[in-house]
Amino acid sequence: MSTINKPKILTVGTGAVGAIYSWRLSKSCHLTTVCRSNYETVKKEGFEIDSAKFGKEIFRPDNVVQTVSEAITPEIPYYDYILVTLKALPECYDVADIIAPAVTSEKTTIVLIQNGLGVEEPIVRQFPNNPLISIVAYIGTSQTRPGKILMVGNESLIIGPYLQAKTNSDVERADFIEILKEGDVDVQLVDDVERVRWQKLFWNAAFSPVCALTGMNTTQLLANKEAMRVVKLVMKEVIESANAYGYGFNPEEQIHNMITRTETTAKNYKPSMQLDKERSSPMEIEVILGVPLKRAKAKGLQVPNLELMHSLCSATNALIMCNSV
Repeated sequence: MSTINKPKILTVGTGAVGAIYSWRLSKSCHLTTVCRSNYETVKKEGFEIDSAKFGKEIFRPDNVVQTVSEAITPEIPYYDYILVTLKALPECYDVADIIAPAVTSEKTTIVLIQNGLGVEEPIVRQFPNNPLISIVAYIGTSQTRPGKILMVGNESLIIGPYLQAKTNSDVERADFIEILKEGDVDVQLVDDVERVRWQKLFWNAAFSPVCALTGMNTTQLLANKEAMRVVKLVMKEVIESANAYGYGFNPEEQIHNMITRTETTAKNYKPSMQLDKERSSPMEIEVILGVPLKRAKAKGLQVPNLELMHSLCSATNALIMCNSV
């Protein structure tokens, strides 16, 4: 396929996750990546990727830029897809504003690979006429130094309609899935992506903040009776919040499954929230704790443990952001 006929993709937020999926998409697409802290390295040397699933390779994007505005050129006046892999930090920035210079109305499909709940809302609000593809990623990858990406184990992307979107994106979603499959990505299609986002939160809203605040990894946490008591209390409240929106999750079953899976597949693991705290980087608090808390209150639920966890993590995050200014 010649470059001119290839789908044109702009990746915004090209850290570890963005690098892996840009690499896989580049097998059949023209890729431009927006890089910030790793810009100089990637521009000169590309990404040095070591993946347990995909192997080792130096991935050189077709274009590497520092801002979204720079990505629009006479040669590439618009993009077919904008892939957003930025951390979801509404406390710090609005993703819709960041990608706006490259969004062509009714033409650009916006693809979100982000953690948390409610990440689609600012996109739908600002770009109601653009197709939206919302994706939940299960992948273990990190940028060990600028441009050097390590991926352990397998990966999986779960894609489904975001039911509150104003624009039907069935065709665009099917096309994008085919592009992902050409890059050997594991893709699962579901009927409602928000159900999957809630279910991922059962783990993320419970284990992640407790690990971050205590400094324990998952193995240490599992062995600590008091810490696990908090994990179970928060998890139960998040499950009840999801069920208030029509999802029929069994709380005891979900809690058992989440803990068992952690014991068997996530030993000595530090969640990204904990790693962010250790690096004194802003943590994804609002989309992991704040949004489910707001949703719970909107349904009149009492969720004191979730509320306390949100308050403690928000205070910690405020200190981190204050010190980084």
